[in-house]
Amino acid sequence: MDLRSKTVRGRGSAGFLRAFGYAAFLAALGSTSGSTVAAPPSDHPARLTRDGLEKRRPCWSRDGRSLAYARQEPDGTHLWQYVRDPGASGPPRRLLADYDPPHFDATFAPDGSRLLLSVIRFIGLQGNMDIFAINADGSGLKMATTDEHSKIIHQEWPSWSPDGKRFAFSSTHEGNQEIYTAASDGSGVVRLTQHPGHDAHPCWSPDGKAIAFATDRWGTGLELAKVGPDGAGVTRLTASAGLDDYPAYSPDGSRIAFVSHRDGQYEVYLSAADGSQPINLSHHPLSDTFPTWTPDGQGITFVSERDGGSDIYTQRLKLGSP
Repeated sequence: MDLRSKTVRGRGSAGFLRAFGYAAFLAALGSTSGSTVAAPPSDHPARLTRDGLEKRRPCWSRDGRSLAYARQEPDGTHLWQYVRDPGASGPPRRLLADYDPPHFDATFAPDGSRLLLSVIRFIGLQGNMDIFAINADGSGLKMATTDEHSKIIHQEWPSWSPDGKRFAFSSTHEGNQEIYTAASDGSGVVRLTQHPGHDAHPCWSPDGKAIAFATDRWGTGLELAKVGPDGAGVTRLTASAGLDDYPAYSPDGSRIAFVSHRDGQYEVYLSAADGSQPINLSHHPLSDTFPTWTPDGQGITFVSERDGGSDIYTQRLKLGSP
């Protein structure tokens, strides 16, 4: 599966790994209507990192003390997961200090005790992309997704349910890339989507009643949709002329942040949870991607190229109608 046309500027997992020289692996891989949304802020976003190295998927712990993100190393060949305390001095810590293959896209469990992340397991010259669980201190790494087949598979982008008992993810283990959920130990896998299109990047709503995701099933490029946790009721949320991807529900569930190319460049957008009232939050000529909410719901953290290189920023919001 060639994901180059399916992800923001090649920055899905496939895009990063292709840039890091894992071509052999990638070749084998084959709702609140009318909610008030945050208006564009007038101040500049706060810059949280300053190394300029390529980054992806920032994610806060629920208490706001820790920030997880993946970073390309200066050697240009490694993609590793980091965690930092915004109030701590010194460099961020590697989550897996002794693990060399790529690991990325970590997301904190609701109680902050552990994380789920995507990990590459090489088997000879090929490998699988699987989802692993790990304790927040970096101990206890174990696989959270299983597969009984010998074929190469691609499983990524875990998203916890609000109670921490299940997680959503995308997987190709049945052929096409679809959205699934599983219990926190990897058991009880449920397939949510049934379509030949490409479904990716799920995000569980805070009330547990919906999972937003990106899909190209309507033939207009990636758009946002949602589905119930039992697989019922796929509903289209966006219908733009450009790509819409990486949905992220606000902590109160009333809004969604996402990436859109509808203005001709990659920007962070906000909308009501039903996809209405979309507004451009980031408004910058360089790429802005991978939005996530601050735990208080009053800011959006994202990756941007605005100062040269790639760094993480938080934009505080002012409330009101756009």
